[in-house]
Amino acid sequence: MLSFDIDKYSQRLVAHIQRLTPNVEVGLILCVTTFIVAIPAVIIYRLYFHPLAEVPGRKIHAITGFLTQWKSHIIGTWLREAAQLHRQYGPIVRIGPNHIAVDGSIGWPQVYGHQPGKAEFSTYPNFIFPGDGMSLIGAQKDDHRRQRRQLAHAFSDAALVEQQSVILQYIDLLMKQLTQRAESGEPIDIVTWVNLTTFDIIGDLTFSESFGGLKSGGYHPWVQNFFDGIRGEGMMRLMDRYLLLKPFILAIGYRHIRESMERAKARVALGEQPFEGRRDFMTYMFRRGKDGVTAMSDTELLVNSSIVIGAGSETTATALSGAFFYIGTHPQVYSYLVDEIRGAFADASDITLKSTAQLQYLHACIEEPLRIYPPAAETPPRVCPEATIGGKYIPKGTVVTVYQWATFRNPSNFADPDSFRPERWLPKTHALYDEKYAGDNRAVFKPFSYGARDCIGKNHAYAELRVILSHILFKFDFELKPGQSDWHENQTSFLVWDKDPLNITLKLRQDEASIS
Repeated sequence: MLSFDIDKYSQRLVAHIQRLTPNVEVGLILCVTTFIVAIPAVIIYRLYFHPLAEVPGRKIHAITGFLTQWKSHIIGTWLREAAQLHRQYGPIVRIGPNHIAVDGSIGWPQVYGHQPGKAEFSTYPNFIFPGDGMSLIGAQKDDHRRQRRQLAHAFSDAALVEQQSVILQYIDLLMKQLTQRAESGEPIDIVTWVNLTTFDIIGDLTFSESFGGLKSGGYHPWVQNFFDGIRGEGMMRLMDRYLLLKPFILAIGYRHIRESMERAKARVALGEQPFEGRRDFMTYMFRRGKDGVTAMSDTELLVNSSIVIGAGSETTATALSGAFFYIGTHPQVYSYLVDEIRGAFADASDITLKSTAQLQYLHACIEEPLRIYPPAAETPPRVCPEATIGGKYIPKGTVVTVYQWATFRNPSNFADPDSFRPERWLPKTHALYDEKYAGDNRAVFKPFSYGARDCIGKNHAYAELRVILSHILFKFDFELKPGQSDWHENQTSFLVWDKDPLNITLKLRQDEASIS
């Protein structure tokens, strides 16, 4: 029978611990010492010996990128600070240990553009959402070209002509809803109504089925999730930067992305062309290449349909909201624009994608809100392959970002950069042209990004902007409700603007009876 001497065992254990303790103490001392020495060493290296040490900027940003990320993804105020930094330090500013902001005058051609014989700046993985590398936004070189080629026909001028009836169908529905509210004298939130319109349009163009927002007068749950998730997605982008926080991303999830994919799966089940004689964006995604194989994988198809829905709706609605705000706060601009639109058309049926393209002042009143209030105020960053940017050596792996907001508000690029001046976009032959803006650097104005990765749907966006504004201003007079002069200045941005309601009153134009 075995016996167990507890006292003898305890004595041996104590002796063992006593022998181990000095080693533990030494280990702890080494850890603490390493920490105490390493932190200052890292700070000194990043400030004075890092390859980006010569790039101007605030010292705190050279030491850590956390403040930039916090203000960008959590608080939503970083855009305005980025603009201030460019004014203070110039076109290239260090905003993180391994991150620089570059003004579009340099960044568009040298970072986002194609430079023959030079390596391409790659996309930054998971910037929009985890897995965005499978999409048109984040795919690397060859995959991006393949996907873009597959979708190009869906966004061609010929396709836009084919899609006009769908677009006008929802604009007609919008006009009926607005007419009811104008006749009742009920104020409306124009932000909500343009969002309902653009989401219904893009839903039908993508899936052959709208979200039903204009009929119901309220947001579809998917659309509501999109807006509810704006701040949450900023938090998830921050989490993705830090290893310890990454597991929480899956716990929180991108609910609207998941639900959009479920909607896409339902559309996939209907096949390439669900309705005879009708092609939607999914039809083009389904198409097979010369080898008979579908050019997009199932995952790429699902992810890209989600991207198209979000990018093709919210940004257009933001541009429209901004246009109503700035036109509504500038009575002379409003008067000129209304005169041009009402003078150009005898009847609402004359307002088409093609006819509105001829209106020069309308064009100016679209471009200027896109400049002063860009819907995508921050371009997805690129990763440097090792290059010279603006005469400065930038090492491989450096993250490079162009902020449209900062570029478009830079006095080096535009006269009166913080003022709403549509006349800067008019041709010299126009009666309202102002020579003061002749020196504006229009080449930096890229509200839909630049190069091979610019927004594939920009022509669709311009068409919707022209036609929706023209229809509303042709039929209605409008005024902003009092107390909203700071509507834009109070907004925060998390890739897209987190907008408050913009309340307006609509009235049928004085001579409406004669044109109804």
